[in-house]
Amino acid sequence: MEHWLIFVGLTGTLLQVSFAGTYHYYFIRTSLNWGNAQTACRRNYTDMATIENSADVEAVKNLNYTVVTGKAWIGLYDELVNSWKWSLSNSSFYGNWDSAEPTNIGGIENCVVLYSSTGKWHDYPCSSTFHFVCYNGIVNNRPSFVLVNEYKNWTAAQTHCRGTYIDLVSVRTLTENNEIKNLTGSEDVWIGLYREKLWSDGSTSLFRYWANGQPNSAGATCTAAAFGNQEGWFDEACSLSLPFICYRQRGQGIFASKRELVWERAVKY
Repeated sequence: MEHWLIFVGLTGTLLQVSFAGTYHYYFIRTSLNWGNAQTACRRNYTDMATIENSADVEAVKNLNYTVVTGKAWIGLYDELVNSWKWSLSNSSFYGNWDSAEPTNIGGIENCVVLYSSTGKWHDYPCSSTFHFVCYNGIVNNRPSFVLVNEYKNWTAAQTHCRGTYIDLVSVRTLTENNEIKNLTGSEDVWIGLYREKLWSDGSTSLFRYWANGQPNSAGATCTAAAFGNQEGWFDEACSLSLPFICYRQRGQGIFASKRELVWERAVKY
């Protein structure tokens, strides 16, 4: 069962607490950009809010007790350079991005296509459909690549490769990249490179609660939870100043004070 507590400081800053499952959530009404909010959460709590299931969503909604409206930062963010990984869990990384790529147009380009004309890589929405190349292990001391001439989205292509061969192809060298390019003919193809948005605390949870039409902006790489008339998560520019939500693991303790404290003292109490 969720609960809430409210702390009001002499400065008028309001701190609310809600808890369910494994997390205590703390709403901080002071507006900061995402990076400064992350610093404040890590200094005074565990980290920015990670939300892993519907029970956590409800606990965060409980922070909207009469006074909380608008949006507040949570710990989900987009890292466009170092978040890419291979479907095959290969730690090696060779990159062959085309000029200006990845672009993340619309904030949803999380999978990668190899262009047949150039061998260069472009990020695309994973829901797009392309032919694809699977990896079939080592044959005669060489990696074996198999072109599948069926249009599938990235996830369906991954499922097909894992069920029929080993996985979607990883590209580890320029030689392999050229070999795959020569295999494709005139069709652009999915390769096994993809990425997910990241949680500030390193959680690997893939739970998402996006509002309708979100995410929708390449330049908005941080995430805010909406309260009041709006509901769900929105991508926002990280430089925007918003209230924010922190968490502590349940069992780490929750503070309560009979005294009125300014927020800066209350969060360190």
